[in-house]
Amino acid sequence: MTMASLLAGCGQTGTPAQGGVQDYMPDNAVIAHRGTIYWAPELTEAAFRWARNTGADYLELDVHRSKDSVLIIMHDKTFKRTTDVAEKFPGREADPIGSFTLEEIMMLDAGSAFNKKNPEQALQSFVGQNVLVFEDVFRIAEGKRIMRNPDGTRVYTKDEAGVYHFEYEADPADNGHRPGIYIETKIPDEYPQLEEQVYDELARIGWNPLEGEIPSADEPFWKGDRVNVGNTRGKILVQTFSRPGMMNFKRVFGEKVLASFLIGNPKTNEFAKPEVTDEIIAFAKECGAQFIGTNLGAENDGLSPEFAEKIKAAGLKANVYSFNTVEQMEKYFGPGEGKKASPLPDGMITNRTDLTVDFYHARKVRSFGTEKTPQATLADLGYNQ
Repeated sequence: MTMASLLAGCGQTGTPAQGGVQDYMPDNAVIAHRGTIYWAPELTEAAFRWARNTGADYLELDVHRSKDSVLIIMHDKTFKRTTDVAEKFPGREADPIGSFTLEEIMMLDAGSAFNKKNPEQALQSFVGQNVLVFEDVFRIAEGKRIMRNPDGTRVYTKDEAGVYHFEYEADPADNGHRPGIYIETKIPDEYPQLEEQVYDELARIGWNPLEGEIPSADEPFWKGDRVNVGNTRGKILVQTFSRPGMMNFKRVFGEKVLASFLIGNPKTNEFAKPEVTDEIIAFAKECGAQFIGTNLGAENDGLSPEFAEKIKAAGLKANVYSFNTVEQMEKYFGPGEGKKASPLPDGMITNRTDLTVDFYHARKVRSFGTEKTPQATLADLGYNQ
């Protein structure tokens, strides 16, 4: 399939029923927000390796594009908050990510800023963490790690056409979890055809569920006490806050992969207004989303029981971001456990995968919990000093 053959326009479909696609995601999914922002530098190899080994069902990432058209993993519009860009490139700290080439980006240290801001979690081994490219996170989900030279720089080649080829190796600390990937496009309006590029890159690295061998519908989300989502039809989810971006996702992926329409921080009681929630749900359905992703809210009220019920009645599901405490999880999960549980969200986008995995296990909706402390998991991965 080529991009030229894909659907055009938000109103065209010819796809399976939404209910079929939305069942590609497990209930009570644990989605590791930026890998973690608490135990390791966000969106780095350390963060994603930790989240994988801790038992996340999905690794959540944010996509930008470099000046030379390489997909880059970064949350903000600039490198200022999470890297040493001010030291490496004086005067450019406020420049957008798209103004830097990949060679420049690979010079940045994405770990030291975390250490300065989080002295209790700081580790010397976080210093020099790279800004990642798109492929990196998928290889980590497969149980690999970035291959490095003796000096710590990553191994790669660049061919005559200017295309980068990165090298990976089996991760000796991999414990067998195989998470899926939650892909969020950042400011897609500023990156023309970003969704097409994501589609093609997924196909190139063997992660596009619409290309090549399609995973069996019988493939389980978990095998014993190991996550297996990355080997199922629900191996990827695409999401964005951008309404044009949602339209592009429908045009490019044709409602055949999981998709979530993200909505931002609500004002207090904003989502109690029927006209607001009705419009959100109508747009999500129009553009092929099976999920609505809502923030915890100004007072942890981003997904009220009334809003959750409306989402469910519309044939959609909800995920909430971003959990930091057990108290927040308890509020949104509500009373009950096991088959008697009726949580408001269908999954939790969490900064604390360790807490969320164990929370779901304690509530008997997940058959296994974490095996080690967060610090011990980091130590196993080589981040121990």
